[in-house]
This record gives sequence, structure tokens and C-alpha cells, in this order.
Amino acid sequence: MNLTKTLFFSCFIIMGQLLNAQTVDEIINKYYENTGGREAWSKITTIKSIAKVKTQGLELPAIMLSKPMKQKMSFTFQGITIVQPAFDGTTGWQTNFMTMKAEKMEAEDNEITKAEVEDFPDAFLSYKSKGYALELQGSETVEGTDCYKIKLTKKPIMIDGKEEENSSVYFFDKDNYVPIMTKSVIKKGPAKGKTSESLMSDYQEVSGVMMPFSIAQKFDGQLQASIMIEKIEVNVPIDDKEFTFPEGN
Repeated sequence: MNLTKTLFFSCFIIMGQLLNAQTVDEIINKYYENTGGREAWSKITTIKSIAKVKTQGLELPAIMLSKPMKQKMSFTFQGITIVQPAFDGTTGWQTNFMTMKAEKMEAEDNEITKAEVEDFPDAFLSYKSKGYALELQGSETVEGTDCYKIKLTKKPIMIDGKEEENSSVYFFDKDNYVPIMTKSVIKKGPAKGKTSESLMSDYQEVSGVMMPFSIAQKFDGQLQASIMIEKIEVNVPIDDKEFTFPEGN
């Protein structure tokens, strides 16, 4: 191949990448337009959700709390509060099901949780400044809905001492431009290697921002749990003590 042809094909590839990036940005811009606007999202300082979690034939009341670099999900079982998980800005922790006591996460799990918490209030809001990459991977039908398929790649994570890609795929409804499913491969733990799917529906307005009130969690296509949110409040006071690891428990 001569130099002229090489330059031509290089320019063609570069132009294709630019057009692809522009298309991704258009989808994300539409997403924010349809869910309240970037300004409204950027003004969110806290999120508190009251929900019911259905799993293995049980229905458990749950509370989800989030604020910058802090997160906690707790549910009640037979009068006992179980945290799964929490992050206080530095330390990730959760209730051990065997001892029913709070225990700190291992170093790698702590960093993985930290990377997730950093996305508050939304992973796409400032993805470029965080060094994330988006890739449009075409279209796919999710439970009868035609969707744009976008891969979000974050900074690598450490798994068993080795650096691995940290990515997930989002499926945006082509009509409403909201994500109705995310998909990723579980990297660690008993479910390692399984595909995790979170299906989101029943979008409702919360203080000017649209949020899903129904979330179904599947592993390899099998339903594991469903979360039916009863109430979401934003910008309400949440004491930092809510997230702190309970020393001496």
C-alpha cells in the first residue's frame, strides 16, 4: 500500500472514530435532556431511597443512602439490620452473614467499592474529566425494547493482584434515551465469571430529575433480587455517621 492510500485509510479511521464519539455524546446529551438536565443532576448532594427488596421468597424493607464518596445500603431481616455494603469515604464495610457483625472489606474490594462510589450521582455526568471512555457498540433489543448499546470503561481495577479492565455496558432506550439495563461480568467472589444484569424501569420524577423506581438484578439471566422503590428524596440531610464503620461491634 502506498503512502497516499495509507494516509487516506488513516484519515478514514480517524473520521469514523470522531463520528462515533459524537454519536455517543448525542445519546448522553439526550439522556440528560430527558431526565431533568445536567444542571439539575449536578446539584444533587444526597439521595435517600426507601424500598422493598424481594429475594428468595422474602420481602425485606431497605434503605439506600448516597452522597459524594459515601454510600450505604441496609435492609432489615427478623428485626436485625444488615448492611450490604457501605463506604464512608475511606473504608468499605458490610455485615458478615455468619457472625452478623460488621467487618471491613479486603483492600481490593475496598478499591472496587470506592470506584463505584466515585460515580455519584451519575456515572456519565463528568465521565471525561474522570478519564472514562465511551464506545457505541451498535443496537440491541432488551426485552422487546430497541436500545443503543454503550460500553463504559473506567480506570482498571486490581483483581487477585492483577490489573483488569473495569467496564460495563449500558442499554439506552431509543425512544426515551434512558438506560433500561446495565451488564457486566462479575470479577470476584462466589459469583465470579457470571454475567450481572440490572434492569431498570418505572422512571418517575424526583425533584425535577427522572429516576428508576424498579430494579431487577439477574445473574446469567436468572432473577436474583428485585428492588421496588417506594420513595426517593434528594438533597435531604444525611449525617456522615450513617456511613461510618461501627468500631467495637
